[in-house]
Amino acid sequence: MADPPFTGFALVQDAALILAVDDHCVPLLGSWVHLNAERAASLGAAQASMRLVSVRDLSRATPPLHAPTLRIGNVDAWIQEETETAFMLGATGGCGTLDLLGCRADLQVPHAVHDDVAADLQSMLTISSALLLGRIGRILLHAGAVVTEEGRAWLVVGDARSGKSTTCLSLATSGWGLLSDDQVVLHASAGRLAAEGWLRPLHLDDGWEERTPTGTRRTVQPSAMAVGLPQGPVDVAGTLHTSVAADQSTSVSAISASEAFVGLVRQSPWLLADRTVAPRVVDVLSTLSRLPRSAVRLGLDTFGRPVALREVLAPAVTASGISRSGTT
Repeated sequence: MADPPFTGFALVQDAALILAVDDHCVPLLGSWVHLNAERAASLGAAQASMRLVSVRDLSRATPPLHAPTLRIGNVDAWIQEETETAFMLGATGGCGTLDLLGCRADLQVPHAVHDDVAADLQSMLTISSALLLGRIGRILLHAGAVVTEEGRAWLVVGDARSGKSTTCLSLATSGWGLLSDDQVVLHASAGRLAAEGWLRPLHLDDGWEERTPTGTRRTVQPSAMAVGLPQGPVDVAGTLHTSVAADQSTSVSAISASEAFVGLVRQSPWLLADRTVAPRVVDVLSTLSRLPRSAVRLGLDTFGRPVALREVLAPAVTASGISRSGTT
């Protein structure tokens, strides 16, 4: 572990991925470090690690001449297959190098604390953690996850503004557990596929309690919503692929495994960028796509009405024993 003044965070339950942060950078993290992350006193036996420092006179790094492998926010990343390394560069000058073979990332950001630096940092952390998790056999997926009363996880998959948070919160307030509304880590081993949630504050429409969407979102702490907060890893039962159709009634329809696979790949682009792990990622996502899966089109009739949503979803999740109890 780096010497003080550093703060360490174990990002997964078994401390396989640890982030060590220069204390000056802590305000830049915002809510990126999820609520389930434990403080880590040392890097110990972590399989992968990230080290973040702020630099007062950070000179802008020179990017490679060829096009970046991927881009998230204002951060570009180049993966060098021959050396099994990666390089990142943000719009504000923050940069990072990754030793993919050694499973280590070293990140630098300007010493100034402001929103643009924070935004670049959070993109750098997402790219770094995704690539490193891939190298230790896990998958960072942009998806929500809820846990049934019987202890099985359903992943809620979709683009931004597709109703993931609303669906997760509705199911959680009606008796299910909430793993996450935005990012999950998939574990696949010995025939088991399980999900661990990276739970962060939720972004909820101001009109959810009044059952009338306003289009304006506020930040809500999960603990304030009186929901169960399991940590996982939890065995995965299937996937729900959400979209919003405000002018229609909420409906559920079957989708093919290939449609589910396309949706899952769309939510994990960072891992397919690393060709060393891409074949395994494809195998895991293929397995996941063959589990029970449905398309959920969310109308206003279930907005802010948890039991109504559960009633509509009941046929799709019968295998996980959905109950009809809960608050309206």
